[in-house]
Amino acid sequence: MKRYSRFLTLYLICALILSGIVPAKATEETTPYPIITTSNSIEGWPAGPEIFSGSAVVMEAETGTVLYDKNMHQQAYPASITKILTAILAIENCSMNEMVEFSHDAVFSVPRDSSHIAIVPGELLTMENCLYGLMLASANEVANAIAEHVSGNIDNFVTLMNQRAKELGAINTHFNNTNGLPDEAHYTSCYDMAMISRAAVSNETFIKIDSTTSYMIPPTNLQVEERPVNSLHPLLINGSKHYDGCFGGKTGYTTIAGNTLVTFARRDGITLICVVMQSDAVNIYDDSTALLNYGFENFSKYNIAENETKFNLQGSGFFESANSIFESSYPQIGLNADGFIMLPSGASFSEAEPTVEFRNNSEKEADADVMADITYAWHGHYVGRTTLDVTSTAQNEFSFTSNTNVREAETGTSTILSDGREKETESSGEKKYLTINVWHMLAGILGVSVLIGLCYLYSITRQQRERWKRIHRQKRRLRSIERKRRKRKYYPTRKLR
Repeated sequence: MKRYSRFLTLYLICALILSGIVPAKATEETTPYPIITTSNSIEGWPAGPEIFSGSAVVMEAETGTVLYDKNMHQQAYPASITKILTAILAIENCSMNEMVEFSHDAVFSVPRDSSHIAIVPGELLTMENCLYGLMLASANEVANAIAEHVSGNIDNFVTLMNQRAKELGAINTHFNNTNGLPDEAHYTSCYDMAMISRAAVSNETFIKIDSTTSYMIPPTNLQVEERPVNSLHPLLINGSKHYDGCFGGKTGYTTIAGNTLVTFARRDGITLICVVMQSDAVNIYDDSTALLNYGFENFSKYNIAENETKFNLQGSGFFESANSIFESSYPQIGLNADGFIMLPSGASFSEAEPTVEFRNNSEKEADADVMADITYAWHGHYVGRTTLDVTSTAQNEFSFTSNTNVREAETGTSTILSDGREKETESSGEKKYLTINVWHMLAGILGVSVLIGLCYLYSITRQQRERWKRIHRQKRRLRSIERKRRKRKYYPTRKLR
């Protein structure tokens, strides 16, 4: 009997676990990811929302300032948000009217139950229509066809993807396909996807396509009917999840990646990139909305040139042309007008600490007029940057170099990266450049020459005046002597005075 009771007890325990009355493992699976919000540790930084998703970042697009960070460097599978980079490379390397031919491999190398627009081998689409199919319908075969068109084959395109990702600042990324289908060697992070997305939001062609909610792909050589494609991004399209200010982004999902989402939103001159990964279909859109609200409600954007006084050369005179013979007065060196920083609302611009790093412009480069990079940090957290530029490009220049480090001692030799980390740099042998306008130098020389000439004329005039006075005194003296002599001649007995 005891033996049967043991079996009965074991059976009941198993039944309870399976029925969910004793939810042992289910509890773990439904528990949100740990709240590890690194940005909350920044002194004085607004506290970010608690979200379910495993990793997330909110970045201001223009400055690259990270406003919110939860495990943003954690590697994870991206799923279809991979296609943002695929689209960028297509736009950067092709014209929109190029014809893309779909190969058999491009069409049939992806599972037929994955996202597609029913392309058949041999079909021809313009690159523009391909991009609408890629970004709106998330078509996997289109991603492969784009890769073959750009690079000849998919492997070469994947190599190009990894090169471009590195150039854009992705530090924890390795792509192994064009579309984000499951692959252990295909991973990225929220931070890396935000850095890639910065290139996307600055590209007009990308935004034109990505912000479209519905589109008709016209008939092709093998398809007589139009293909409707519609955006899958709930925050972009009209509906219960629509977010005011959203102008694009990309959805993603695979079983192994979970739900992933990139969202672009703009309000009051501030453009935010929100990336959420390791989430589910229930929470990902609410998390994204909460994060975007946090960014818009708690931060302000400042133009550096309009607020900075430490590097204001206006009115100093030394770097200005004041001679109207040549041209109107203008600053020779000044802060870039397009530099911005992001600060918590209510914080003062003066609280942001600048670090100046001079460039070595001995070699010709596209931005040769940039003299120095100025990076700003708020309590050690990167908040934006600008450059110190030569404002006149059509001029003759001389460059003077110095091997001394011009930074203040308290700034050290470290450089603040876009995520707030510090990178050590070498200071020995570093060249600093000071640019002087030749016209200004000639005007100065002319002014000095005129001044010397006036001094010389004054000296000559004064000498002539003194000589005339001496001659006049001598003549007066001679006339006085002559008068006395005549008086003695005619009045010899009279005492002359």
